[in-house]
Amino acid sequence: MNKKRKDILKLLVALIIVVLLNIIGSYSFFRLDLTSEKRYTLSDATKGLLENLDETVYFKVYLEGDLNPGFKRLRDETKQMLNEFRAYSSNVEFDFINPSENPSKKDRENIYKQLQTKGLNPIQIEQEGNDGTSYQVLFPGALIAYGEGSEFPVQLLNSQIGVDPEIQLNSSIQNLEYALANSIRRVSTKNRKKIAFLEGNGELESKYVADMMRTLSENYRVSRFDIREFKSDSTGTQLSIAEQQQRLNLNDLIIIAKPTEAFSDLDRYLIDQYIMNGGKAIWLIDAVRASMDSLQVQPEFLALPQINDLNITDMLFKYGVRLNGNLIQDLTAASVNDQRRTRPWVYFPAILPVVKHPITKNLNAIKLEFPSTLDTLKSPNIRKEILLKSSPFSRRLVTPTLVSLRDLYQPPSRDLFREQFLPVGVLLEGTFESVYKGRIKPKIDGINYYDESKKETQMIVIADGDIIKNQINLIVPDYPKGNPLPLGYDQFTGTEFGNKDFMLNAIDYMLDDTNLISIRSRDIVLRLLNKPEALNNKVKWQLINTLAPILLIILLGVIKLWLRKRKYAR
Repeated sequence: MNKKRKDILKLLVALIIVVLLNIIGSYSFFRLDLTSEKRYTLSDATKGLLENLDETVYFKVYLEGDLNPGFKRLRDETKQMLNEFRAYSSNVEFDFINPSENPSKKDRENIYKQLQTKGLNPIQIEQEGNDGTSYQVLFPGALIAYGEGSEFPVQLLNSQIGVDPEIQLNSSIQNLEYALANSIRRVSTKNRKKIAFLEGNGELESKYVADMMRTLSENYRVSRFDIREFKSDSTGTQLSIAEQQQRLNLNDLIIIAKPTEAFSDLDRYLIDQYIMNGGKAIWLIDAVRASMDSLQVQPEFLALPQINDLNITDMLFKYGVRLNGNLIQDLTAASVNDQRRTRPWVYFPAILPVVKHPITKNLNAIKLEFPSTLDTLKSPNIRKEILLKSSPFSRRLVTPTLVSLRDLYQPPSRDLFREQFLPVGVLLEGTFESVYKGRIKPKIDGINYYDESKKETQMIVIADGDIIKNQINLIVPDYPKGNPLPLGYDQFTGTEFGNKDFMLNAIDYMLDDTNLISIRSRDIVLRLLNKPEALNNKVKWQLINTLAPILLIILLGVIKLWLRKRKYAR
């Protein structure tokens, strides 16, 4: 009887503990992440974003069905991440959908076309089976909607040229939190920051930056700002220089994309004082005048330096950067199509980001066209980070120099490419000094002059203006002729580069107050199988996995039987 009472008492104590734990758990939320790199622990930026959701965020993830092991991992990790999101916000909902489940080929193709129209990129997977080789179409992405708003695409697979598929999947899984959280930020942000593409100095026309402007407009308020156009106010009176400065200062970021005409003293002054007022800038500058258009009519042309003609050399020098009037040749290069075949073109470096920075991490190769080198200068209040560098097999040419199609058909000797990691793009952060500090300043009524930036700000300088230039469709079928193509897509070779992701990351880094971009600096280690080792010892591991559990159960049974005999033998 005493034993029975003890058992009942133990049961009651256990029940009370369970009830108390549930009561405590209902008031106190916590989760345990036992992985060494805390891969399932969301960043504070993501948690803050989720906790501030006012409406339902709905993900439709198109990763379901008969997937190979790599994409099963991506699906499972995506599901795990979305469950983590839902643990912090009941406004997160999701479904996993198989876009290929319809048995009708026509219906499947219609679904594929709809998903492509909505911005999801398909990939084709080759699979070996008993019946031979088969091909499977996958859409490794999702559509996200916030409240009653429109759907926006989210790419879950980071495509990277020349990178092993297993590594691509690994980097995609590392990037999941950022990709999903950033998509929520994109659809839920109400007070959008302002970005202006400057005009007035021969910058790229709207059609050549159309894709970037369209994509940025999903997160930001984007416009074109003619720095030389002084609009009239409501009374018909033309704006003063001071009012033009105020209009420019309303923008959080300006992008100066491939100017070809000299900046006037007033242009320079307005931009300088914009930066001194805390404005941020991205300079995309061609230091040398060189274009493939010149090779359409003749087999060679003379590349001439133009950086001094733009009248901004002293400005950039004061901010901590010098652009050099040279050309980079690189053996790691994008190709051009001469209508017979594609050939690497040494003047089009394909930059493989190796710098461990949130802007460049896990990016595809970035295509540049006739870039130059840049140097950073000593500036005590400025922090500098080189973002883009050439490959270990590159060289610089002093200009003027002859650019000839001979280099396409008879590439220069490999022995000539002895330079490595030539800097092409740099991030500058800190307190900048005005180019007019210690100099005679323009006398402009109504402007408060600042000789250094009022607060820390940022700028990015890239020695190539074409990094942001999208192509205009000429040959892509099922796409309107003359329309802008996605930035980074080369219609003549069918190659997709990482230009768009680089520019988006750079702008998000500079403008995103939620600091989501910091997530990209985290390293998540995936413990992948050693495939050659696994194949060589396939039979051994099959036997271990099959027989070991059975032998363990038999051993436990024998031990239990021996213990019972020993107990009752007494």
